[in-house]
Amino acid sequence: MTELVAPRDPGPNEAVRLKVVTGPLPFGARLVVKTEQGDVIGSIVTYGVPGPNDTRSETFPVQSRNVVNKRLRLQVLVEAPGAMTRAATPDEIRGLDVMIVPRVP
Repeated sequence: MTELVAPRDPGPNEAVRLKVVTGPLPFGARLVVKTEQGDVIGSIVTYGVPGPNDTRSETFPVQSRNVVNKRLRLQVLVEAPGAMTRAATPDEIRGLDVMIVPRVP
């Protein structure tokens, strides 16, 4: 379980976003980000043979109810063909950042 700290709890007219930056992932792997309760926030899929400097960046919406006392608890998992699902390593996750943004109507 990974716990992130948001800058503040989101207000009624604000939304939460999670920016994920990956390092190289195994060939054919999928990085999956889930809430503490197991709800999928988003995933990143790799294509081709990974290079040592490969990175990907994605931003996913997070329901405000998942941020409690400025804390967001996540599971960051790697699913690869022929392998058991496992927690992502520090080399596979280069950054996780919680952002509070204005809610777009």
